[in-house]
Amino acid sequence: MDSSEVLTPEEREKELLSYLYTKQFHCIVCDKDFMDFMVRSSKLRVSHIDTDFRKTYKGIDPTHYEVLFCCHCGYATLHPYFDKIIERQQKMIAETISSNFKPREFAMPLSMEDVLYRYNQAILCCDAINAKASQKAFICLKLAWIWRGEGNKQEELKYLKIAFDGLKEAFSTERFPLGSMDEPTAKYVIADLARRLSEPGEAMRWVGDVVIGKGIPGALKERALNLKDLIREGKIN
Repeated sequence: MDSSEVLTPEEREKELLSYLYTKQFHCIVCDKDFMDFMVRSSKLRVSHIDTDFRKTYKGIDPTHYEVLFCCHCGYATLHPYFDKIIERQQKMIAETISSNFKPREFAMPLSMEDVLYRYNQAILCCDAINAKASQKAFICLKLAWIWRGEGNKQEELKYLKIAFDGLKEAFSTERFPLGSMDEPTAKYVIADLARRLSEPGEAMRWVGDVVIGKGIPGALKERALNLKDLIREGKIN
C-alpha cells in the first residue's frame, strides 16, 4: 500500500508540496514572465513502469505537472514544446486562445480539476496552431495516463485512441525522433496502444517489426517479445 493512502488530507498536501517548487518562465506569445510549478526530479522514485512506458512514482505523479501554462494569455503545452512555435503560430494563439482567455492563477499542489483544465487547454492550443500530430498525441497519451491513475477506464481509452491515431499519422508524416522516441520505440508504443484498444491484429503488425528488426536495443527487444505474448494471450490491461 502506498503511504499516501493512509495520510490525512493535510498530510497528503504537505507531502506533495515537498516535491514541488516554482520557477519563472517567459511566454513568447504574450511576452510576459510567469511562474509555474516544477517537480523536484531528484526526489522521484519509480515504483512501476507500464507496458506503454507510463511510470508510477512514490509520493507524486509528475505527469500532473508536465503542462506549462501561461496564466496571462492561456498558452499551454508540454514543456519541451513551449518555445517551439513560429511567429505565425504565436499570432494564431493570440487570436484564437488569448483573445477569449481570462488570466488564471493556480494553487500548489494542483487539484485534479486544475490538472485536467491545463491539459485540455494544451489540446486547444495544439488545435489552434495546427500542431504536428505527434505533439497532440503525446499530450493525449499523458492525459490517458492520468485517467489511468484515477481508475477511469472510459476516459483513459478515449485519450489513448487519440494518441494512437496521432502517433500513426506522425509515423508516416514526421521525421524521427518523435519527441524522445526513435522509430523502433514508436512502433512498440503504437503496438501497445493498439493492444489496449482491443486491436490485436494491428498490435501484432507493429510489434512484429520490432521483434524482427535489426539493431534493436536488447531492453526494447525484450519488451516487444513480452508484449507479443500479451497480445497472443488477449490481455489488454
